[in-house]
Amino acid sequence: MSFFVKKKTNLKNTSNKDFGISKESKRIKIRRKGMSGKIIRMNRIFKADGKTVIVALDHGQFQGPIVGIADIQTTLKNVKCGQADAVILNPGAIQDNAQILGGNLAVLCRITGASTNYSPSFDYHRLISSVRNAISLGADGVVVMGFIGGSGENQSLELLGRIAEDCSVAGVPLIAEMLPQSPDHFTDPKFISLGVRVAYELGADIVKVYYTDKDSFSQVINSAKIPVVIAGGPKGKDALETAKEAIELGAKGVAYGRNVFQAEDQADYVRKLVELVHS
Repeated sequence: MSFFVKKKTNLKNTSNKDFGISKESKRIKIRRKGMSGKIIRMNRIFKADGKTVIVALDHGQFQGPIVGIADIQTTLKNVKCGQADAVILNPGAIQDNAQILGGNLAVLCRITGASTNYSPSFDYHRLISSVRNAISLGADGVVVMGFIGGSGENQSLELLGRIAEDCSVAGVPLIAEMLPQSPDHFTDPKFISLGVRVAYELGADIVKVYYTDKDSFSQVINSAKIPVVIAGGPKGKDALETAKEAIELGAKGVAYGRNVFQAEDQADYVRKLVELVHS
């Protein structure tokens, strides 16, 4: 004989209940899950001092096998030997060099491109890999181009926003490389400041831009509360001195390409950057 009285349960009435967990709170939990992923990956990209030395080795997709990255494996080994914090690569290069990557070197996957030096419009960037594919390759973050001004602006910014949404769900940091379309404005503080703010508004976690100058770069830094790292660009002014100025004015690191991989001693140049940025 049972001493327990079974209550009748109206399955029809309870099957659709959320038992105290609203749809909104479920979404919050999803966001928190994604946020934890971003925090973990951001801590791989940035060291304990909140700064980073990123080496960009993604030039082959639009410039081909240029000097310094023709032998990408040797360059990667040198960059790792110099103790860079992160490296930017295209999907194929990550896949082909997985045995070199990892450890203390964060991997940032370029997922937009689709134009070369021979393209009549260099701002013709399209999606070349998904966020999901970048994760499967082992990436700690993804890099996306955003153009300011010109015919490529609308499409690139729409794409940036859509990728930001995917990154938020997946918990992957988004690095927006913001570039004025006209070379006349590459270092124009008004254009660069706008680019930083746009990147922030669309959901980027880090923004990569050209350095402007000592008098105006604080304006760039104050445009949004996300980390700003400076691009190297064509060789000209001493890149180490530029990095020093930028860090003093609030930049959180560098993302140098040709200045590193076309240096006489790649590993030594990376060491100098690491010492300068993290001193």
